[in-house]
Amino acid sequence: MKLERWLSRTYMKFARVRYLFGLWLLFVVAQTALAESPIHQLMTGMSSSDSPRYTKLPLFAPHRKDFTCVYQEQHLPPVDPQAELWFQQALASELDPNIYWEDKDWRKIYQLYLQAAERNHWKAMLNLAALILSGYPVPVRDPETAIRWVEKAMQLGVPDAWDTMGVYHMKGIVKGGDATSAYAFFQKAADMGSPSAQSFLGAALDAGWDNPGNGFWANVPVATKMLECAVAQGYGDAAYELAFLYADPGTPEAKFRALKLLQEGAKLGSAKCADKLSVQFNGFELANGGSLVGHVDEARADRYSKVGDILRWYEGTLKLPNLDKVLPLPPAPLPKWDGDVQTLIDAAKAVTPPPPTPPAHSPQSEPHAALTKAGLLRQLADRPEPLRCNGGLKCPRSGIFSIGSFPAS
Repeated sequence: MKLERWLSRTYMKFARVRYLFGLWLLFVVAQTALAESPIHQLMTGMSSSDSPRYTKLPLFAPHRKDFTCVYQEQHLPPVDPQAELWFQQALASELDPNIYWEDKDWRKIYQLYLQAAERNHWKAMLNLAALILSGYPVPVRDPETAIRWVEKAMQLGVPDAWDTMGVYHMKGIVKGGDATSAYAFFQKAADMGSPSAQSFLGAALDAGWDNPGNGFWANVPVATKMLECAVAQGYGDAAYELAFLYADPGTPEAKFRALKLLQEGAKLGSAKCADKLSVQFNGFELANGGSLVGHVDEARADRYSKVGDILRWYEGTLKLPNLDKVLPLPPAPLPKWDGDVQTLIDAAKAVTPPPPTPPAHSPQSEPHAALTKAGLLRQLADRPEPLRCNGGLKCPRSGIFSIGSFPAS
């Protein structure tokens, strides 16, 4: 009997030791896994003192004397082919017009962007950050994680990441951020080659007088150079702003130059340019002599309107290099069209030859042609735009810099 009690107590002690050892082992494994996880490494990779979000930058100088055009691609890190494949799959799923947004697999989209970002795919990093701050049902909704991904892209030298950080300062996502710090980041990004920053600042500097409260200043020479640099990099929305400057002399030659620029912007994926062309061919400002076209062409106006609707969905990622073949500017005759919007878009898109079939075992194959887009990443965040009144002049209204003017993320 004594032996049985002794054996029982010994077994209980051994069981407790084994239980405690199991807990300790589980804790060690969990801590090791956490330390090795990309999110943990991202969150602990930099201290607040060296955080890129608080980089000390020169103040925005709206009256700078000159601007040197630099292309973003000069700074971009190499892209891993497998990461590019994941990025294209995520982007195609996110922008698929045949699936209602509530029915999309947002967890899968997030996971694909995450996998690509973990391989230093800078576009995936910025799109992942945008998803985290969006209202879509993604696994992570922490603004700090979004900021860290943008900071990682900044450390890779990506100009658009510096521009995005400026947006975060403007929207108050970064603690202590305001318009002053935001414009310093925009200026840094534009000088590095970010076409979105060049387009934004170019639009802010193309006024006839200064009104900082409304977000515009008079520096047309620099504005023109910034906008031309952005257009040269394929940023379509910059063509919309630049067209105002080109049309400003009011001569027939100046107006046609602006019209051709808007056409180029539509080819580059700008819905704003397509919409502007639609309005012009509908007779806008025809009575006061401000029309770029000089006549009404309802057929062209209708086609540009439909093109604009499609481009707006794809948010700058869909390019239409063959637009002139189906929707040319006058005096070229307007080709026949069956009325199907998809026919119009398909004819205007680039002709992509089928890719060679990769080996079945290759993990580094290029994206399938159906998933490959000519554009870069989608629009990342809302930013203030100088309002316009009749004649294209900036409107003297206040509140542009108000943080409250931005929709909450």
